Amino acid sequence: MKEPDWNDFKVLLALASGGSVAAAARDLGVDGSTVSRRLAAIEDSVGARLLVRGGQQFSWTPEGRTMLAAAETIRAEVSRASGAVRAAKADATLAVTVSCPSGLGATIARLLSEAREKHPNLVVDLAGENRAVDLAKGEADLALRMFRPEDPALVYRHAFDLGWAVYASKSYLEEQGHPATPADLGRHRLVRYVSALHKVAGPRWLEEHRGAAAVSMQVDNTEVAANMIAAGGGVGVIPCVLAEGRPEMMRVFPDPIARAQGFIVYHETVRDKACVRSAVDVLLELFEANRGLFSGC
Repeated sequence: MKEPDWNDFKVLLALASGGSVAAAARDLGVDGSTVSRRLAAIEDSVGARLLVRGGQQFSWTPEGRTMLAAAETIRAEVSRASGAVRAAKADATLAVTVSCPSGLGATIARLLSEAREKHPNLVVDLAGENRAVDLAKGEADLALRMFRPEDPALVYRHAFDLGWAVYASKSYLEEQGHPATPADLGRHRLVRYVSALHKVAGPRWLEEHRGAAAVSMQVDNTEVAANMIAAGGGVGVIPCVLAEGRPEMMRVFPDPIARAQGFIVYHETVRDKACVRSAVDVLLELFEANRGLFSGC
């Protein structure tokens, strides 16, 4: 015996609502013979009469009331599930976790705070990371990365260009002199990066131009490098955005010496979530409005 067709349960609901075959037919937008045929198909599939007809009216058999209750349960569950899906898509008040390079966290947090008035329903939890979080495992909803992802399950958008420049503190330059060209860096104390970061555009440039510098210190992230440079520890390369608002820091050379692309990345399984879409829009708007800040130009 075959199972009932799920679509035929709508006939039972229409019969219960309308009270007659003619009313059910009008409700479903079909003719009366179609309603009768679909009712017969359900009765055949369950092996029982569901209605007892009396002229234009009818009454439910015990089996019919059981099947009607099932139809009402299906309708309620479909309605509940549909409402939950719509709410998940429409509700942008859920928190979105965004992983970003630790050195950029403070600046992005400040800019997001300034954008809060325009997007009051979006809550962003910003996590500074020095590693690439696993988006497939849900370690974050979005990630800001300084490399293009290769995993085909990851969706990415180019967000910004990050400029790197050579900086030193005013006090250091007054005491040690101002390098005129990159060739002069070998005569200065340098704030360098550990070897794991030498593949990054800025640190790689410094390694290529450091010459025979005898005195240097190595750090493992740009935030520490910026603080060390500001304190007079030496000459170093950092993203231009990290020197913003720090008057004690000066560019050694006027133009950025390297650039890197930044991407917004998320897993394809969350691309339809309203909160993710809203966060992507907000971040793209933020980076576009502050293009010069991040590029250093």
